[in-house]
Amino acid sequence: MRTMTRGKAALAGALAAGLALVATPAVAAPGDPITLTVEESERTYTAGSWGDGIDFEVSGIPEEATGVSVSLASWGANGGGLVGDPVDGQREADGTFSGTILPEGSSPVAPDADGFPIYEVTAYYTYEGADGEVEYEYADAIQLTILEGLSVTGPAEATVAELAAGVNLQFAGFEPNENITGLITRLNPETNEWEEIGDFAATVGPNGDGEGVLTITGATAGDMFRVSAAGANGTVYHWLNAVAGDAEQPGGEEPGAEDPAPAPQAPRAPERVDTGA
Repeated sequence: MRTMTRGKAALAGALAAGLALVATPAVAAPGDPITLTVEESERTYTAGSWGDGIDFEVSGIPEEATGVSVSLASWGANGGGLVGDPVDGQREADGTFSGTILPEGSSPVAPDADGFPIYEVTAYYTYEGADGEVEYEYADAIQLTILEGLSVTGPAEATVAELAAGVNLQFAGFEPNENITGLITRLNPETNEWEEIGDFAATVGPNGDGEGVLTITGATAGDMFRVSAAGANGTVYHWLNAVAGDAEQPGGEEPGAEDPAPAPQAPRAPERVDTGA
């Protein structure tokens, strides 16, 4: 009898050990937090280029999710916004979502003395709440590092008169004696599209730097312009707003003028872009 008892005890122990190995995998529910992953090698970029883009992975997404989006944001001292359009993650076999963010028409800028701009990758998923409304659940954002590289800098705004006379732009970080090309575009407020109004080609100096003069005639207060400069290592951008001067009103009219000012000419290409080479 004692032998049988020992046998039963041994069998019971074996069963207990077997049951301890059985576990039910956790299932994400709507509203549960999610995890955004960007590998360390994907978190550092040189000013002027996003390279092949920013690869990401989002995990912890519930089956009830109706969409997964990842975006890149840029923050300055007074606020910020999205860089390019959000990217929809693609579902993988293991239930994670992945993809690549590669902004068009915008390149990273190295931070200034105050640490701006700050670039962050963010992710969220949507699901239908109990009341039928769309709910959002966000992951913790991941901050990127931008190293010194290409740049084109200048005033953030200029009067119509100053644009007609020419404003200075500084180029830096290009290859020695490199031939660079660029476009000058104006934002069409009706279509929200950038329209080309001119282009340029120039050669920077032996240290990769130079200075140019941007001249635009026929601008109107309220116009927004973008200058791009492209070299072998990337493309950089500078934005500039046209504003009314002291003796001007929006639209180009002068205060107290008896007759309306003639319609402004369409903005045209800079009359001079000289990099100082």
